[in-house]
Amino acid sequence: MTETRPPRIDDKTWALPAYDATLYGAKNRRHALVIPVINEGERIRAQLMRIKAAGLPVDVVIADGGSTDGSLAPAFMQSANVRTVLTKAGPGKLGAQLRMAYAWCLREGYESIVTIDGNGKDGVEAVADMVAKLEAGYDYVQGSRYLPGGGAAHTPLERTIANRFVHAPLLSLAGRRWFTDTTNGFRAYSARYLLDPRVQPFRDVFQNYELLFYLTTRAGQIGMKVGHVAVRRDYPQSAKTPTKISGLSAKLRILAQTLDTATGACHPEQATLLKNRGLCGILFLLLTAWMLILYLPNPLFSPDSWAYYELAQTVFKDFYKLTHFRSFWSEVPYSSSFPPLFPTLIALVSEAVGYGARLQYILGFLFFIGFACCAERLIRKNLSMPYAGLGISLLLASTVLRGELWGGRSIPLQLLLYVIMFTLVLRWKSFNFFQLLGLGALCGLAVLNRFDAILLAPLLFSAHVLMFRKPLRALPMLLGALVAIAPWMIYSLGTFGVLFVTDNTWVAKSIDPRAFVTDWWPAPRPDLHDDFGAWLQKIAANTMRFGCQALRPIGNKILLVLILFLAFMLVLTLLLKRARTVAAAPNDTGRRFLRSACLFWLLMLLIMLPQILSGYFDDRYYSALFFSAFLIGFALLSINLASDLQREAVAAVFFLLCALAASVALHRHWDPGADKVARWRNFDNPSVLAPLQDCMGKNPSSRLLVIGDNTLAARLGAQGGISAFLEPNNLARGALDMMSARQFITHWNIAYVLVMDKARLQWAISTFALTKIPGCPLHLYNASR
Repeated sequence: MTETRPPRIDDKTWALPAYDATLYGAKNRRHALVIPVINEGERIRAQLMRIKAAGLPVDVVIADGGSTDGSLAPAFMQSANVRTVLTKAGPGKLGAQLRMAYAWCLREGYESIVTIDGNGKDGVEAVADMVAKLEAGYDYVQGSRYLPGGGAAHTPLERTIANRFVHAPLLSLAGRRWFTDTTNGFRAYSARYLLDPRVQPFRDVFQNYELLFYLTTRAGQIGMKVGHVAVRRDYPQSAKTPTKISGLSAKLRILAQTLDTATGACHPEQATLLKNRGLCGILFLLLTAWMLILYLPNPLFSPDSWAYYELAQTVFKDFYKLTHFRSFWSEVPYSSSFPPLFPTLIALVSEAVGYGARLQYILGFLFFIGFACCAERLIRKNLSMPYAGLGISLLLASTVLRGELWGGRSIPLQLLLYVIMFTLVLRWKSFNFFQLLGLGALCGLAVLNRFDAILLAPLLFSAHVLMFRKPLRALPMLLGALVAIAPWMIYSLGTFGVLFVTDNTWVAKSIDPRAFVTDWWPAPRPDLHDDFGAWLQKIAANTMRFGCQALRPIGNKILLVLILFLAFMLVLTLLLKRARTVAAAPNDTGRRFLRSACLFWLLMLLIMLPQILSGYFDDRYYSALFFSAFLIGFALLSINLASDLQREAVAAVFFLLCALAASVALHRHWDPGADKVARWRNFDNPSVLAPLQDCMGKNPSSRLLVIGDNTLAARLGAQGGISAFLEPNNLARGALDMMSARQFITHWNIAYVLVMDKARLQWAISTFALTKIPGCPLHLYNASR
């Protein structure tokens, strides 16, 4: 018999398994009953005879997966009034059988299709109720044993639990309709539903149970009319459960297929979780604006912050000559503590717009927004995971990066440079001479922003040589970096007589593990040249501290929750990918991104070597390491998730968690009752400055040591032009005896001591033999020299 194809069906793109069709009768009904089977033996025979006896208003179509038990013998099929037996000859399991049968029925012109399992568990009488629903205008009808009038006998407990509490809720949420029995294969579809271009059920992605789950969810998503019918499903009381789902691996595969379907893995189009992705961008900007405004009246400036501010004021004057003193290894009044890129940028913008010390606070946020946008574009373009870059940025801003942002310091700019470099490294294989030169120049700019990036260019050069085996080709990176850092080298040689000056150098060489850049000693301290073995012991101890300190930021509950969420999603996707019978198409872009992210993480780890040598470990120094670690996590997720919609869903949940975490962190610092005007004025002009200048009136250029408040010491230099000294770190921690402390006063020609820590007032008076300034409201004293 020749098959007829209604002209309204466009089946050119249908992906169907090869099959053989054996016809036993003509089309008599408007509805078809599809029964998938494979070696069901007497169960299918008994079921077919019940269907015949019930006189159901359907033509019976058997979708055979390749039975070899003789249960589908032609003579019996004719006696049971079966219209056709379709025998699958191609690959695939249940999904392929159903695609084969549904396609055949639609080509035959059936108005709707009812599906029932062929293992004899279902009450066939409900087929008539299904047909009635279809004729009433429903497009998808789901049978349920849990509805009033339905029934379930001897259902295994694990199946009841999985169906009621896992499977049905997941597919109900995805399908926007409430279902109670989504594992039940007793269901019906209208031809209008199956032929809708938004559904496209005839695709190779449907090999197992995915098609059943997909058709459950898709109807509600596209606005089809969904109904339910009470059915009965009876398992045998003592005999073996008739099922093709046995063993843990099979159940894991079902779970994987359920989650894939619920999260849109089978959608024919690239759907988006949020129709307007700008909503996440708006939320990010609102939170960032909140962070900016929160401390705009009084930014949390540290001594480093005020040093940047003062250095910016020297850029177009006496370059890098500081008023306040912080590094006591050199008596040259020029700074060796801070690289010049950030202060120079502050100076350039200040020349154009002014705005005082808050300018660098605002610039820090602008650099942070630039970093967030670049991170978002990087992850969205390469991993198809929108919102993840913004989420990581908010996470860093509310944890390890918080002090840098609110203190107007340089790490946000450093992260911006790093993410730009990472974007370039993704495609550096195709770079020409000038592009590699530019990449090297970015490395040099990173060094001019933070000295701890000094190893970046050599490490990138080495990585390029190892990957591509072309040393000469990679030389432009070193050349570009050398050209970029040349201005600091020229300044260093002319001012300090060394090729590359930094105040960390002597600390890195020191044997004392407690050595700090603001220490002062009356005599030179032993270093690696004096006892190399002791120096190695210090480095070993610092390495251990580095590992332990890296775990400290994770103790922050916000960061820990987000790391655990990412780890949970990664483990879950790996388990489910292993459980899938049909793996997702290889994500080559994701794999390249993962390799580059691992390289980036390794580089960020290795450039921490200066921190290990000096022993300086602060949460903020781990920002780039955390960022690159999250890049690795999202790359692994992207590779193992089956669809763009799944990637978007995971990234969106991560972003929302990060936004919530940032909101909680900001709420902790919100102070609506504070006097904003007073805070604003005090930041521009500290309350201690005027009385201090009055007390020092006759000797305004005299040197002042501040005890107990290094931030104030830096402010007095930056805002008041006072030659203020930060308290040596070893003096504050009691490592200097009285004689050495007085030597410090004499050596640096200090005239005044301002005591801000009242608990140390008597100690300071006795140690330095101080005398009170008459009539001064401050704890300001003349120093005895």
